[in-house]
Amino acid sequence: MRYLRQASRSATASSFERRRRYGAVALAIFATQFAAADGPCTSACGDFNGDNTVDFVDFELLIDCMDQPPNSSPECACADMDGSAAIDMHDFALFAVLFSRSSDEAPPDCTGAFAASANLTAYRPQHGAGYAPFARTAASELDEESPSRGPGIRLHSPGDVDPAGEDDLIEVQLDVDPPGAHLALRRGDAALRAWLTRDRQAGTEIAFSGDKTGILPIGPLQTRLTVWVEWAGAIHGAASLHVESPQFAAPKDTLVFHSFRSVVIALGGEGQTPSDPPDPNMGTFIDAQRLYRSGYDVHMYDEDGVAADGTGIVFNEAATAIRDRGVGTVAIFGYSHGGGSTYDLADLLDISRPALGTFEIAYTSYVDSVSNNSDIDTAQELRRPPGTAYHLNHYQHGSIFEDFGLDGGPVPNSNPPPSGLDVEMTAWGASATHFQVDDFAQVLDLIQASLEAAIVQP
Repeated sequence: MRYLRQASRSATASSFERRRRYGAVALAIFATQFAAADGPCTSACGDFNGDNTVDFVDFELLIDCMDQPPNSSPECACADMDGSAAIDMHDFALFAVLFSRSSDEAPPDCTGAFAASANLTAYRPQHGAGYAPFARTAASELDEESPSRGPGIRLHSPGDVDPAGEDDLIEVQLDVDPPGAHLALRRGDAALRAWLTRDRQAGTEIAFSGDKTGILPIGPLQTRLTVWVEWAGAIHGAASLHVESPQFAAPKDTLVFHSFRSVVIALGGEGQTPSDPPDPNMGTFIDAQRLYRSGYDVHMYDEDGVAADGTGIVFNEAATAIRDRGVGTVAIFGYSHGGGSTYDLADLLDISRPALGTFEIAYTSYVDSVSNNSDIDTAQELRRPPGTAYHLNHYQHGSIFEDFGLDGGPVPNSNPPPSGLDVEMTAWGASATHFQVDDFAQVLDLIQASLEAAIVQP
């Protein structure tokens, strides 16, 4: 009897051990399956099938998952919106709030918050400590994703110092609804950096982890945030900047930045002060404004910014662009004494090639060009700018009584061939004077069109 009892106990123990081992294996398999099915939901709250809409398809999936364990399918994992490990009426209540809407959140712990709206606005480049002499000008909504007409940005290479003030960063305005919305930025290239200050003050950089920021510092009552975008690198390119939910890569708005490969210099006549909006009698600055608004890195100056030997603030800007910002293409156009200064500037740039590096003077233009050796110089500037690949020339022959002896003239190897256009030989420019020739729409339109043809990518 004792033997049978011992055998029975031994058999019972052996059976228990087998059951224990089987249960452990089964539990391990179940745990593995649970872990595989119960991974994080990668869809927004209420969007169980990941099609970016909360609709009747999701409603049917929720009904199918009711009272089912969240680990039973990926859809049911998303249906556990409150993270309670059960799919019940609490999840149904959240779904009812989100139906036909969208959320910026992912399960668990959905609050039912609706998706925020966001709009990015990028502004054209600054000049020195501000925008002057241009007005603060936004890239249009139609252009903001264009790789050529969208927001241009100057290379900000290491060691590039802006003596007149930090002006390589581009102002970007972010408008959000509702106030205090949780949003993030995502970039298409690591060269893009973001700051809360225009001059990159210490502690104001918005950090990217990989290519995405954390939640932006938008206060609970705030509907607008200003960000300053930098292209930190020595290699040209184009890159997108998106604003989106911190959790999902679904852009609410996008900007496409292109780095400036060219610089455009506009030189007015004697006594003409650059402004925006420009004086309607200062056609050079009308064209400068048009080009600035269409995406070029344009700098407009009084012609006195160029000395007779080509030196001065204008040469310094062009030289900085070539030497420090990787610019390989230069365009210069000017009227009257500004035409003479166009020659002087191009001449010095051409002479300075060994010190500046590789670049092309791709475009120059004169409008009734007068030599600018002094403020009272009245000699015609009839020399083609040195080193230019394309030269456009408009002039009028006038008379000493109408123009005080201020006249341009034919310049060899100019466009229209062979030496430019005497506007007085046209129906629209007949009897033009030196003081009118730069204001004709036909002259301004041809300058803009020919420059844009010569410099396709700003």
